Amino acid sequence: MEAVRNLHNDIRRRQIWTDDGIRLHLRYYGDDRAPCVLMAHGFGQTQYAWEATGWQLAAAGWQAVSYDARGHGESDRAPSGEYDFEQFVEDFRRVCDSLPNTPIVIGASMGGLTALLAHSEKPKVDLRAMVLVDIAPRWDERGVAAMLAFMRQHPDGFASLDEAKEAVRAFLPHRRRNTRSTGLNRNLRQARNGRWYWHWDPAMLALAEKSSNLQSRLQSASRRLKIPTLLIAGGMSELIGAEHISEFRKLAPHAETVEVNDAAHMVAGDANDHFLSAITPFLRRQAEQGANSS
Repeated sequence: MEAVRNLHNDIRRRQIWTDDGIRLHLRYYGDDRAPCVLMAHGFGQTQYAWEATGWQLAAAGWQAVSYDARGHGESDRAPSGEYDFEQFVEDFRRVCDSLPNTPIVIGASMGGLTALLAHSEKPKVDLRAMVLVDIAPRWDERGVAAMLAFMRQHPDGFASLDEAKEAVRAFLPHRRRNTRSTGLNRNLRQARNGRWYWHWDPAMLALAEKSSNLQSRLQSASRRLKIPTLLIAGGMSELIGAEHISEFRKLAPHAETVEVNDAAHMVAGDANDHFLSAITPFLRRQAEQGANSS
């Protein structure tokens, strides 16, 4: 469990182990003594999705922490090839227990659902506040189906990063100007055969196909939500729209909502500057309240 200092980019790295022996990789931006923001990525993403956000939060006086969920990025894949959503919730609890102070969590899609269940169900994880990024207790199943269909494409990988870039551009046309093959190498791994494969375990797709089974639990969890909460929605989101946001506000009337007009489901990746502008006032208020209560 040693933290390793990387002098090249000044990011500290750490590994922690779950009860079932899965190794999770964490990254830390900023001072250990600063208030903590934990960033949980979405399904099929890696913690690199938060890199720009992590640096900005550290510069603003926070310690930002990210991690690769099991089956994603540098964290271990399940040896059995079987995944259960409870494992992701327990992993989130384990990560929170490893932190120096109670965090504010920013959870994108799967990361937000994980945080919501971990905080609202026993054993309850203590959180200072929660930012849900383009996710609500109910979502558009057509958007999920489209994403899973894309993720099932190219089971034999890509011949080059440029080929992967073109596949992403076809699926996310609003990102046409932003997709770079040089950035994709953090979301893909190169196998011995020279081909590039996504940096997540394809065996998890079976779990994602059953995600709608969680919706009643998530609705109950939202009713129990009392901490300060912000829902960031992408104006071009494929997963949630006005009806889903309205339903969430009825379940958690105290929650705030902000829409990032020029972003789709992957809000931070689509429009990171606008995403940061949307979360900064909320985070600043949490910092001020924490200072006043200390």
